[in-house]
Parts: sequence; structure tokens; C-alpha cells
Amino acid sequence: MKKWFAAGLLALAIGYTVYGLHTLTLVTSSGRPAAGFFPLLIGVLLIVSCTVNLWGDVREWLEEKRTGIVPVHQADPEAEAKADALGVDAHAIDGGPEFGRDVLIVFLYICGFVAIMNVVGAFLAMLAFMLVYLFTFNRAHPVSNAIYALALPASLYGLFKILLNASLPVGPLGL
Repeated sequence: MKKWFAAGLLALAIGYTVYGLHTLTLVTSSGRPAAGFFPLLIGVLLIVSCTVNLWGDVREWLEEKRTGIVPVHQADPEAEAKADALGVDAHAIDGGPEFGRDVLIVFLYICGFVAIMNVVGAFLAMLAFMLVYLFTFNRAHPVSNAIYALALPASLYGLFKILLNASLPVGPLGL
């Protein structure tokens, strides 16, 4: 199943990149990077990372087929030592089937983020997403959650809207 999921992600990454190449301009008439440059960069990085992931899954599947032994995924010893020092469960670091609920929650939060972005604007949508996400999964640190929830959207807004002059959805507050 993992290899098919990885193959599907690779196909989506290739489709995203090809679509971006055909619909966006890579370079302006003055030779500067245009709107298609950043999506192309992201697309290439997605293709590379998905290919590496698919290759690892296929190798694992072939090894399982050759030996008949299903590999058991365990936490990395270094990660396990760090988790013990921090007092957290090392298996939570690597994820697993017991974290399907968390994946669903994150998926729903991302869908909500996309749904409200055009209504409230990019900055407020990012701020709301970060607050909800952090206060769902990191309840013990409200001060740092608030700092991160303000800092990341402000940084991204500064990067894309101010520095790169990218068009972002504008909300009722003009942000």
C-alpha cells in the first residue's frame, strides 16, 4: 500500500510541475524570475523527494518479497534517547497507525485554511490555522504557541507580499 501511495504522490508532483510549466511564465522579458519560477522550484523538489520516498518503499517491498519477512519499523536509537530525555514516547516521533486521527485533524485544518483564505485574507487565515493547529497539538505551551502563531504568518506575509510582491488573498482588514 505504501508504494502505491508514494507512486500516487509522485504522479501528483509530476502533474503539478508539468501544469506549472505550461501555464506559468518562468522568466520575464527583462530576464528576471517570473510567477512560474517558484512553483517550478517547488515542483522539482517535490519530484525529487517523492522519487526518493518511492524508491525506498519499492526496495522495502522487494526485500519483503525476497525474504518473506515483514520489516518492523522502530524508532531510531538516537531519536529514542532524545525522547527519553524529553520524557515523551519515542514511538510518537515515528508516527504509525495509531496517529490516523491526528492526520485526519491536520487534513481538516488544512481544508479549513484553504476555505477561509479568500474570505478573511492570507494573513488572517495563516494566523487562524497556526493558532488552531498549535493549540490542538501543543496545549502545554500557550505562550510559545502564540509567538509562533504570530511570527510564522508575519514572516511568510513579509516574504511573499512585501519582498516578492506576490499576490495573496486580501481580507477585510487589507492584509
